[in-house]
Amino acid sequence: MYLKFNLLFIFIYCGVFGQTPPPTYGVVFSGSTTTTTTPRPTQSGCRCVAAGSCPANPGIDVRIVNQGTSASCTAGQVWCCGQPSGLTTSCGIRKITNAPAQPTGTARYGAYPWQVAILLSDNTYLGSGVLINDNHVLTVAHKVSPYPNLNFKLRLGDWDGQATSEQYPYREYNPVRVFIHPNYNSQNLFNDVAIIRLNGIVPLATSPNINTACLPTAAPVAGSRCYVAGWGKNSFGSSGTYQRVLKEVDVPIIDQNTCETRLRATRLGQYFILDRNSFMCAGGETGKDSCTGDGGAPLVCSSNSGQWTAVGLVDWGIGCADSTVPGVYVNIFNYLSWINQQLTAA
Repeated sequence: MYLKFNLLFIFIYCGVFGQTPPPTYGVVFSGSTTTTTTPRPTQSGCRCVAAGSCPANPGIDVRIVNQGTSASCTAGQVWCCGQPSGLTTSCGIRKITNAPAQPTGTARYGAYPWQVAILLSDNTYLGSGVLINDNHVLTVAHKVSPYPNLNFKLRLGDWDGQATSEQYPYREYNPVRVFIHPNYNSQNLFNDVAIIRLNGIVPLATSPNINTACLPTAAPVAGSRCYVAGWGKNSFGSSGTYQRVLKEVDVPIIDQNTCETRLRATRLGQYFILDRNSFMCAGGETGKDSCTGDGGAPLVCSSNSGQWTAVGLVDWGIGCADSTVPGVYVNIFNYLSWINQQLTAA
């Protein structure tokens, strides 16, 4: 997202219609290249973790201990202890709420527990998705369709992709099946949505850093401010660098007519028509946008109940962080029927 504060851009495919989006690759995440489905052990619930990733939540009983231990943590790490208790499995809830504050544009540890990193087998970052139940991830089709052999993996609960240890371990799963929308068009990205079934059930009740996002019950309201997070580039083009720590940015929902008008003023031209079934728009503020590298990242909005709903998926755009050009997202609400069908498919 970009802002004048160096926020992250997390978008994918700032390109042109008429060609399949090429794969984009981010940083290489830490960890074994063998999929890890069980937590890495800790001694007495304590470990050296990256500074900023040790939360303090009354429901989780976590504390930072800097004295009175035999542990010696390296620079930039702290000794952190705690065990989860009484965790909710309701969708859209941040279970960790008192993690240390971060610089503007950097997400707090645990702020996006539904965020999924899609990695190649060598841990290279490919894109993002969103956990929608304990066995399925929602993402964009153009991220996973180039891999019919399912030679990628899904990492849940990570924050600093290159840290060797955080307070709670990430979990990794392999895909066992990918459902790509039957009307997906790789040329214009219509119906650019896919569901990934995992090779295991995510233990939500015992994972403070992992949860599902809610699915929408209504179309997003124009003017609402929502958030998108990811590990994508911090600026457009060759000058941008992929991020190791999860970033965030807030963007306004833009109504589809306004979005279409603004996109017609770009190289798409005056005859461009926004497919209103496939797409919704957000952003269009100077220095605040998603950008290259995070196709599939969820756009989430908070409700009055405090639950977070995934209303969109980062899809495509024209440049990044332009004050007149919104980013384009998959309109999740319009695919609810198809999504629910796949969740119950054999």
